[in-house]
Amino acid sequence: MRPALDVAAGLALVSTSPALPTCCPPVVRLFEGSAVQARALSGGIEKASALKLSYSSYQKASRALAAVAYALASDHGVEAELLDIAAGRTTSCLAETAYFPKAAARAWRWGPEMKEAAHAPEEAGLPSDLADAASTVMGRWAGLKDTTPDLALVLEELRTSPNGEAT
Repeated sequence: MRPALDVAAGLALVSTSPALPTCCPPVVRLFEGSAVQARALSGGIEKASALKLSYSSYQKASRALAAVAYALASDHGVEAELLDIAAGRTTSCLAETAYFPKAAARAWRWGPEMKEAAHAPEEAGLPSDLADAASTVMGRWAGLKDTTPDLALVLEELRTSPNGEAT
């Protein structure tokens, strides 16, 4: 397994040339000592594009959701408490793939909670789209209630519409 990119430290440069370190030392050297980490990715431009889109969708959506949650907490004077709870998390939700099946098994309960939670930002004049989207995701997992699904099934269910058709 290759070492994880330390994206918290800066940016990642992903090349589709698997020989990046050996064929392009000037490129690697160009970023030495900087916040940019050079990494080779095999599989062509499509894989590099998929990696960029999947990570940026997670990173940007989670930051947007965090901003809305903070604004809501601020409106109610509980932002310090929210930050205290958040500070207790030491890992990225994206890196916790083993938790996805647990979340899916609880989605029957969490989906309606997210739908209800979407009303709070609306009432505060904040966007509720991300909470609505989370409710939609939970709806796709509702059939996994009280099960112990594996990750493959959880991901498969994300590709199934609420009426059971593949999307």
